[in-house]
Amino acid sequence: MNILHITPSYKPAYIYGGTTVSISRLCEAQAEFLNNLNQKNNNSESKVTVYTTTANGKEELNIHNNKPILVDGVEVWYFKRQTKDHTHFSIGLLKKLFQTAQNFDAIHVHSWWNTVALFSVLICILKGVKVIVAPRGMLGEYTLKSQKKSPKSIFHKFIGKKLLKKAYLHLTAQIEREEVNYIRDSHVFVLPNLLSIPTNQLKIENQKKETMTIFKLVFMSRIHHKKGLEILIEAISQFENNHSKINLQLDLIGKSESIEYENSLRKLISQKYLENKVNWIGWLEGNQKFEHLEKSDLFVLPSFNENFANVIIECLSTGTPVLLSDKVGLADYVKEKDLGWVCKTNNVESLLQTLQMAIEDKIKREKIRKTAPPIIQNDFSSQKLAQKYIEVYQKIKDTSQTK
Repeated sequence: MNILHITPSYKPAYIYGGTTVSISRLCEAQAEFLNNLNQKNNNSESKVTVYTTTANGKEELNIHNNKPILVDGVEVWYFKRQTKDHTHFSIGLLKKLFQTAQNFDAIHVHSWWNTVALFSVLICILKGVKVIVAPRGMLGEYTLKSQKKSPKSIFHKFIGKKLLKKAYLHLTAQIEREEVNYIRDSHVFVLPNLLSIPTNQLKIENQKKETMTIFKLVFMSRIHHKKGLEILIEAISQFENNHSKINLQLDLIGKSESIEYENSLRKLISQKYLENKVNWIGWLEGNQKFEHLEKSDLFVLPSFNENFANVIIECLSTGTPVLLSDKVGLADYVKEKDLGWVCKTNNVESLLQTLQMAIEDKIKREKIRKTAPPIIQNDFSSQKLAQKYIEVYQKIKDTSQTK
């Protein structure tokens, strides 16, 4: 099977956060699975290819373009952008797709609100090629409201929905299904993101003696308005006013997409007299990231909207409990597996009450420390998930075009 992934950005463009990580991990796991299959069957017919742009925020990746490059076992084609913004318009990418679309057994397009995704889907439909779209949260209520009067939103209303109805939809969590109820069930499948997670817990907890005088919270994601950080800061402020015996500390780990927004957060922290409670860590990768997560007592993500939230899985893989809002894609999973706490979205009182519950329930936190890592290893095995994706691709390929 020849698989093509189309995405506006790809590693090493980590400025785009978890999306870049999860897409690249999916491609790498599929490439590894197919390579093992090729060796078993003594052929080299199956492979994974990526078409992407040199997007890296407002800058471009300093990387060879318009030719294949092997990136961690995956053949990647980078194409220059004609626009240096979130539209990611790339004539080279679209031209290449137009020339080669019919050479692939499965085409998987990631994201939606950009010209790479929209025009790639259109090209596939015009070519009579089946296409899978992973909107990755871009069709959520929060995003649509923020785009309500924009040209993109108008395009989506009159043309985008029609394109999606002719495609197959990949959702990473069931919470996204309600957002696309105009797509028939036979054209929708739900499979989670793939991530690189530690195969063994780092055992930092054994070296760390938790006391109720210091309680370490951690937030790890993009520093962005939709993450609900103002709500978190307000909740911490109210907690501090009523719990003088507990020294609550918050580590903010991630990159700021807007210096204006970061400054507004710093101002709010100052107004709440929390400068000695909030630590700006910056971006962490690899073992540094997992070590910091495991050293923390509780991970908090009060987002207004998250289609999945890779960091929840990464955090639980280290044994650290999580507290998230009910608009995070993994909220139902966390409740079902009893791996943390879920609060109402955009609700300071609910977040504060849930935070108090998590801090007070040391027995549950200790239980999660032990049970979460093996649960995550089993439920999010890269090779198992890679095989499931490929099985879905094959099923779609074998489905009559008229269905």
